[in-house]
Amino acid sequence: MSAPPQSRSIARRATPWAVVGLVLIAGFGAYLRFAHAGPFAIDEWWHGVAGVSDGSVARAIAVFMAEAGSGIGAAACTAIATALLLALRRPRDAASVATAMLIGIAASETIKALVLRPRPWEQLYHAAGSSYPSGHSMGAAALAVSLALIAAESRRLSRTATRWAWVIAAAWIVTMMWSRTALHVHWLSDTVAGALLGICAAVLARRLWERPPASMSAAPPRLDA
Repeated sequence: MSAPPQSRSIARRATPWAVVGLVLIAGFGAYLRFAHAGPFAIDEWWHGVAGVSDGSVARAIAVFMAEAGSGIGAAACTAIATALLLALRRPRDAASVATAMLIGIAASETIKALVLRPRPWEQLYHAAGSSYPSGHSMGAAALAVSLALIAAESRRLSRTATRWAWVIAAAWIVTMMWSRTALHVHWLSDTVAGALLGICAAVLARRLWERPPASMSAAPPRLDA
């Protein structure tokens, strides 16, 4: 017997937390804009700890993640995921993935333009624009969490497969966050905010496109029977 879908309840329960997350991201951005735009102690510590040397495997991985999470890379990944879901005749799932990315990009670019936080020094990879929040981390989280929510709803996947979907999603997000700080193009706090923004966008998009309960979608009973 297949397990009942889980992502609807996850998205529904997580929606208030997603709204709180957006408020926290905006509030922290306001603090950076008007009170303290520079790095915090933990940012400076991690900036000194993280880093990759030329020619190393770690640098190659970090650069690969940077390319995969760039505007073109994120758009390509989103388009592929959307196309596959449409091919599987899951238009609502495809719409939720695309919507999550659109929400995340719109919010990220708006906050960047308002906060104008300087990027770290000694950058090891070219990056333009302001630092807060990390757009790469946002995109990774928006896509990974969107797909994990879809996996959690699927009746064809076991609970073990669903757990692995969440593990892979978390690993992808953390690796992207690490790559942005290892290349010294974002502070640690930028990546945390970006990942949180992507998660919030995925939850809100999923809630927007999830199917209404069967009791609501069923036709009303006839009164003249």
